[in-house]
Parts: sequence; C-alpha cells; structure tokens
Amino acid sequence: MILVFGGAYNGKLAYVKEKYNLCDKDIFYCNSGNINLEKKVICGFHIFVRNMILENKSPVEYIKNNMDKLKDKIIITDDIGLGIVPIEKIDRIWRDEHGKSIQYISSKSNKVIRIFLGIEKVLKDE
Repeated sequence: MILVFGGAYNGKLAYVKEKYNLCDKDIFYCNSGNINLEKKVICGFHIFVRNMILENKSPVEYIKNNMDKLKDKIIITDDIGLGIVPIEKIDRIWRDEHGKSIQYISSKSNKVIRIFLGIEKVLKDE
C-alpha cells in the first residue's frame, strides 16, 4: 500500500498519475461512505472518512476489515489535521478520525509520500 498525502491542490493526483503511469480509469474518486476496491487508486480518502463519520461508522474499523483488499492500493488524501482546530464538533471528529485512519494506513503502508507544492517527500520506503 502507498499513502500519498498533502494539502489541498498541491498536485497529489497529478504526481500519482505520472509516477505510476496511471489514467482516470484506474482511479476511484471518493464521494460517499463507500470505496470501489477494484480500482488501483483511491483518491479523496478524507471525503470517505467524513461520510463514514456522518453515517456513524468507524473508518479505522473499515480499513482494518478490508486491509487484504487495500494492500495493493494507492491512497490519496488531503492533510486536514493542520491549521486551526475546527469550531464545529463534527469537523473536529472528522479531523480526529481522519488522523487516526491515516496513522493506521501509514503503519501498514510500504511507502508514505507527502506532496507539497508538487514536490515529493518520501517519509517511508520499505
């Protein structure tokens, strides 16, 4: 598994498409509390986490229960844990659960990459 994270609009998807020679048909764009595990890339993982929270489901449990299906995936997510702590309770829960989720994913990933302004910073490479 490969985790690619960074700020919004910092070039994460463009980086993944170029680095791993992928096209749009290889990518699942999160827009709900479900993930198409048939695709190579899961893009917008933070959106998936938010929808899981809104449905009172645990994203970490989902990840643990599907680890065998996620082990060969590239997961792209915005880093939502930086900056000001959100005022709204649901946004604080989202931020916390997203942090727990990507911590778990990074512990199981072979590679963890941070993208900042389109530049890669490899944090883990096994």
